[in-house]
Amino acid sequence: MDMSKFAPGCAEELYRAMVEVAASEAKDQWSGIEDEMNYQLAIIAQETTEIIAQIAAGEIAETDADLTLHFLEVNLNSALAEFKFLAYDAAQKILSAVFAVIKAALKNLAGVDLMF
Repeated sequence: MDMSKFAPGCAEELYRAMVEVAASEAKDQWSGIEDEMNYQLAIIAQETTEIIAQIAAGEIAETDADLTLHFLEVNLNSALAEFKFLAYDAAQKILSAVFAVIKAALKNLAGVDLMF
């Protein structure tokens, strides 16, 4: 969206623009989260498959398998904890994007460049 020319004719147009930028920001943030989750889950699936094969072949003790799976759990938990920050960051980006639309509308329609 070209903010330099954005001049909504009514509240509905302003609303649609705000929804568009909010959805775009949310999608961008979700893509980062999704990529990390795919990475983490692929590692867990691969490691678990190997552990199952090692247990079946008698190559690893159950306690070692349990410990390895626990480490994978801790690693995923750490990644999920990071998502709390990513969710906050996403919320801030959505907030900024929505108010950039409002600021552009004010500037382009009323000639006012507010400082918010």
